[in-house]
Amino acid sequence: MIQKLPITQFIFGATLLCSAQAATALTINFDYSYDNSNFFTAERITILQAAGNQITSRINDNLTAINSSGSNQFDAIFATPDGSGQTTLNGTSIGADTLTIYVGAQTFGGSTLAQAGPGGFASSGFIDVNRGQGTTFGPDANDFGPWGGSMSFDTDTNWYFDNDTSTTEAFSGNDFYSVALHELGHVFGIGTSDSWNNQIASGAFTGADSSALFASNVALNNGSHWADGTIYNGQEAAMTASIRTGTRKEFTELDFAALSDIGWEITPVPVPPALFLFASGLLGLIGFSRKKHK
Repeated sequence: MIQKLPITQFIFGATLLCSAQAATALTINFDYSYDNSNFFTAERITILQAAGNQITSRINDNLTAINSSGSNQFDAIFATPDGSGQTTLNGTSIGADTLTIYVGAQTFGGSTLAQAGPGGFASSGFIDVNRGQGTTFGPDANDFGPWGGSMSFDTDTNWYFDNDTSTTEAFSGNDFYSVALHELGHVFGIGTSDSWNNQIASGAFTGADSSALFASNVALNNGSHWADGTIYNGQEAAMTASIRTGTRKEFTELDFAALSDIGWEITPVPVPPALFLFASGLLGLIGFSRKKHK
């Protein structure tokens, strides 16, 4: 759940978000079947996709297909985005390297901006619910491979919809793009997966990549976000619990490190050609890459 605070801040809650994109390992399909309020205009869909592309451009995982056929059946379960309850889709199939996200909107009331999360499931017969990853559920989980989930945005929020997310201009209101990025972090398991929860100790996240970048374990807010004010390389991390209105937050390397720690294969930061010519010996120190837990 995401909540907004008066005037300057709102609280992000654990939730999900994803986006369709073409040139990376994963394809994330938005399904707007439950957008009964017609919240998602073409402009808003484009912004959501831009947020998804920002995340998936750094993910290099392969997810096995989920195929329902005969005695092998997979039922996808998720919170209905229009707020009408829970939906179960029997006999669901999901393509390889694909996530499906059911997206919509509702009026939450109060301070809630949005809410979402990875979907649940029921299965019978032989279905690889781990999607070819390592252990994704329980106290030994060290990876994450969701089928997708659902996401809902508040219809009454004073949103700022940026038609060009590659630039940042002065604006007022709550930045839809920033919220989308944050929620995408949740659908990929930050604050929502067992492989995240299994690396929390004494109120801090102990993942190896995150701790190495931060030079210590990273303090948490309620176990599902970085503590308020967490800064990496001069930027407030996307996965903190609050954001000021009128500001933009991008995914930092600390946020990507969290994805790596919960089992996603994250590609290193691309090095500009000029730097490569003069500093190729330093390439091993730039970015990070972690093998998937098999």
